[in-house]
Amino acid sequence: MHGDESCLVRKISHYTALSDTEKHLLNELERESRTVRRHETLVDEGETNRLFVLDSGWVYTFIHTPDGRRQILDLHFPGDVVGTNQIAFAESTCGIAAATDAVICPFPKSGLRSVFSNSPKLTALFYTFAMIDHAAVLDRLRATGRMPAASRVLLVLLQCRARLRIMDPAYSDEFELPLHQEVIGDLVGLSNISVSNALKQLKEEGLIARQGRWISFPNEERATQLIDFADHYYEIDTSWFPGL
Repeated sequence: MHGDESCLVRKISHYTALSDTEKHLLNELERESRTVRRHETLVDEGETNRLFVLDSGWVYTFIHTPDGRRQILDLHFPGDVVGTNQIAFAESTCGIAAATDAVICPFPKSGLRSVFSNSPKLTALFYTFAMIDHAAVLDRLRATGRMPAASRVLLVLLQCRARLRIMDPAYSDEFELPLHQEVIGDLVGLSNISVSNALKQLKEEGLIARQGRWISFPNEERATQLIDFADHYYEIDTSWFPGL
């Protein structure tokens, strides 16, 4: 948490107004923080499941296949509550690692008890976030099974931009991509060379522009139509939430 400002409060406030009580409940999840370094494993497969709010930086969840290869399941960005997909288990069935230097705010599972007991609206939001993540994974599964390499990489880039601009509208135009090509490849089933060639193809076709690590979409409409991209993140249906 940067000073008195909760990263989680900032994210949720994008979707709905929060009472002082609700802000306090979320702030309690970010009381402790620690810095982690790029490539550091935060939770390994089979370890006791742990939860944390991601305050800054990027992390990813992963599993290993029987032959030892890594499969990245999802990326996580500032404001995300990481580990909730494992909350049903005492031991984690996937690992969590830092894609960049990051600041995390760990909290025990019991920390959610107060949130769920005192705020039906926040409970609905946590459930909704889980369903959004599920939809994004299904999109990548569809891409991995049915799309060529360039389309898979384009999906990752559009998903990253969509998630980042929730916290910072400046990312509507361009965003910084700090990921190694290996991470992108492990997310959508491609080799490093295939990712490199895909990025080159996307640039040559005018679907992306690159300035160092910064990515933009000169023809966003054509890019989204090419892969039938749906932004599951920026707007959600809150009409059914209790307390609204």
